[in-house]
Amino acid sequence: MRELIRKFLRETGGNFVMIVALASPVLMLLSAGAMDMARYRGSVDELQNIVDFAAIAGAREMVLANSDQASIHTTVNNVITSRMTSKFGGQSYSKNIDVRMDDGEVYVFLSIQVNGMLGQNLFPDNGLIKADSTAIATSSTKICAISLDGNDPHTFMFKDQAELKAAGCSLYANSYSPNAVQLDANVKVDADLLCSSGGAEDQSRKKLVTIITDCPVITDPLKDREPPGFSAGCDEVDFSIGRKEDDEGDDRDGDDNSGGDLISAISDLVFEEQVTLRPGVYCGGIHIGKHVELKFDPGIYIIKDGPFIVEKHSSVKGEGVGFYFTGDNSRFEFEKNSAVNFAAPETGDMAGILFMEDASKLHVEEFNIFTHLADELLGTIYLPMGKLTIDTERSVGADSAFTVILAKEIHLVGKPSLYLNTDYNATSVPVPEGVGPIGGSTYLKN
Repeated sequence: MRELIRKFLRETGGNFVMIVALASPVLMLLSAGAMDMARYRGSVDELQNIVDFAAIAGAREMVLANSDQASIHTTVNNVITSRMTSKFGGQSYSKNIDVRMDDGEVYVFLSIQVNGMLGQNLFPDNGLIKADSTAIATSSTKICAISLDGNDPHTFMFKDQAELKAAGCSLYANSYSPNAVQLDANVKVDADLLCSSGGAEDQSRKKLVTIITDCPVITDPLKDREPPGFSAGCDEVDFSIGRKEDDEGDDRDGDDNSGGDLISAISDLVFEEQVTLRPGVYCGGIHIGKHVELKFDPGIYIIKDGPFIVEKHSSVKGEGVGFYFTGDNSRFEFEKNSAVNFAAPETGDMAGILFMEDASKLHVEEFNIFTHLADELLGTIYLPMGKLTIDTERSVGADSAFTVILAKEIHLVGKPSLYLNTDYNATSVPVPEGVGPIGGSTYLKN
């Protein structure tokens, strides 16, 4: 039997080779045609995705404060240029952008010629692909947080068992990094939208927020906000009160430098000193030691060339106060088991702004909230060169009518529950223009 098979193969080998040789051109044509059609269908899908995204980007720009037809057109055009270059290289294309302000609509049309290995005769319309999309801007939306860094990874980072409660609000990460946003498995982010200009690492098990990547950058709405005016001199130098963490003989707290067991409420704190501070320029910062109750009179406090530190078992509070951080090492740190409750001014240079950082700083500063006794942080936290870290075990900002955060980086680690409330009508503290309620939501018409 084996010999018969070998004989058969010897006798038919030449015919088989001839058949393959004759069939090869046909097979190659069929293969090329299949690849051409796959490329065509892929190009149709890509072009539609681009016009959809560009239209939505324009509609989102439309709902922002101070947007106009020119700025919306520029946004759409930039999105088209970037995405067409990425997906179609340097191939030429036609476009039409129609911004209809009265109707709240943005229309985008694109067309491009697709050529295959076999030319374009197999394609509909000889390979001319067309796509259009219309996006509509409507109702109202709210911006509660923006991470302003444009390049670094993890500018919006939620680790461990962190929670962000921002129902009815939108969050934006301006970084183009593919890892601009990081959500660990056990975190919970409850918001309407988390929009990343780059990418997102979403490992969260509970999907409570819609995450969109490759979003247009949100221009810093406070970049033109003038800093508060203040004198060149110092009203206080290296202001310090209360016993420090490393004071000898301070053993009665029975805890380590991390703060020990959590204090359950402000009423459980024991104070040795009660002090009131007046607005002014505090050179070298403000250092509040342990067991101090300190009230800030209404006004603006300039924290210059030094930190604002509140140690454990002390309480600071103030209504109508604004803190401006300028110079080296000007930052805040609220330690575990300290009580921090502030409301921003209603009028004046810092109306609506609770904490504001000098945007001309050359180095990133660390702003830290380690306490869970920060029930009221009413106003806007604006740290254009700052990294805000909230690392505690309970809620922060739950009693604030509203809180808005704009920082270079925003990190939640540990077990905090950060509340970004939006009850704007419950307070006379104004929301700075460009954040809070700013306009509308967007959707595709077609």
